[in-house]
Order: sequence, then structure tokens, then C-alpha cells
Amino acid sequence: MKTGNHNTTIMHFFSKHLGLLVFYVLGTFITFSQTLPKPPEPPKGMVYVPAGTFIMGSEIGDPDERPKHIASTKAFFIDRYEISNTEFAQFDPTFRFPEDKKSNAAVVTWSQADAYAKWAGKRLPTEKEWEKAARGTDGRMFPWGDTYDSTYVVWDQKSTRGTAIAKPESPYGCYDMAGGVWEWTNDWYQPYPGNQTPMEEYGETYKVMRGGSNFNNQSFLRTTQRYYLLPEDIRAYPVGFRCAKDIE
Repeated sequence: MKTGNHNTTIMHFFSKHLGLLVFYVLGTFITFSQTLPKPPEPPKGMVYVPAGTFIMGSEIGDPDERPKHIASTKAFFIDRYEISNTEFAQFDPTFRFPEDKKSNAAVVTWSQADAYAKWAGKRLPTEKEWEKAARGTDGRMFPWGDTYDSTYVVWDQKSTRGTAIAKPESPYGCYDMAGGVWEWTNDWYQPYPGNQTPMEEYGETYKVMRGGSNFNNQSFLRTTQRYYLLPEDIRAYPVGFRCAKDIE
């Protein structure tokens, strides 16, 4: 009988103060949330990628994707879409393209892409930034998840940006980071730290491009896929780009 009275007293105490407890926890959460820094507003046409770590590389892809490791970036902005023919022509009036491809991704050399980025007050993304923007922090295989789906890819070079049937976005809101055109990064083609597989292409001869293109198979569309190309030679590959921007 004594135990029962004791339990009743405890239950009465908690029922009496439960509302206060919930109010206190909720108030603490709101206060904490209000102290978190608000993400900066991205410039027009760009998305925000927060600072922090993410899973980079893969153990199931090509040797140059290894080892899978934890990488980190500062916060940055990156273009939602690849730079279009119309946008590039604003920088270079001599740039020519078919009239019906105004919104298609511009196919240019690395130097042209770098020059445009500087003209626009931006820069080319690093490999780390490109991969983080494409896959987020959960180590996904494709920008939309781990399962391949052809409806998520812009296949035909006649198609404009962002016209994949499923219209997928990367975790941060970027389009066409798989398929369409390859995309230049700022980096030379170098091995990842800890990679022991020799490749004669490593060094400062080739620039890294990412994202695959419309004639590649699905393995080239993975977020970890790396490929190399001479900076000024785009005869065999359609290569475009998107810009990144530091946060002041």
C-alpha cells in the first residue's frame, strides 16, 4: 500500500510539471536554433554548399578513385546548371553555336572555362567541391542516390540543360551532374593521398573532368568517376563547366 501511494505521488508530480518540462525543452531548442548562423543567400543561379566533411572516392570504381576517404571543404557556392552557350557568348562575342542550342551547355576548353569564371567573378570548382556538390555527405553513387536510372540523365546533346525526364537534383540542388557534358574542374590529374597505383598520366599535364557525358555508360556517371584530358583538346569529348565562388 505504501509503494502504491509513492508511485501515485511521482505520477502526480510528473503530470503536474510535464507541460513546464516540454515548454522548457522546446524553448531551449528554439533558442539554440536561433543562435545557429543563417546560411548566406546564394548569388543568382547558384546554390550554397556548407563547410564540412564528406565521403570522397570509391573502392568499387577505377583505381584512381581510391582510397575512399574523408575529405573536407570550406563553405562555397556553385552554379545550379552548367554554363550555357548564351551565357558564354556574353563573355566571348566571337563564340559561335547553333541558334537552337542557346540553353545547351557550352563546350569549351579549360582555358576558356577558366577565363569565363574569372570574368564572372567566380572560379572553377576543385575536385573536392565538385564531388561534394554532386553526392552530398552520405556517399551516394549518383547525384540522386545509389540506383541507376536513365530517366535522370540528359542523354542527347540536342537536349537543353535540366531536361532529364525525372529532373533530379543533387543534395544541394545542382542539375546535370551526371550526363550531358563532362565538366572541367580546377585540378590537375593527381593521385589521392594513399593511392599506390601508378599511372603515367598523373602530374600537371591533364586536367580533371567530372560527370560523364551523353555517350558514356552508367559507370562514368557515378559521382566518384574521374577522367583526365589535355586542357586545350576537346576534339574527342564534349566538356563544359559550372563555376564555384568563395563565400566572403
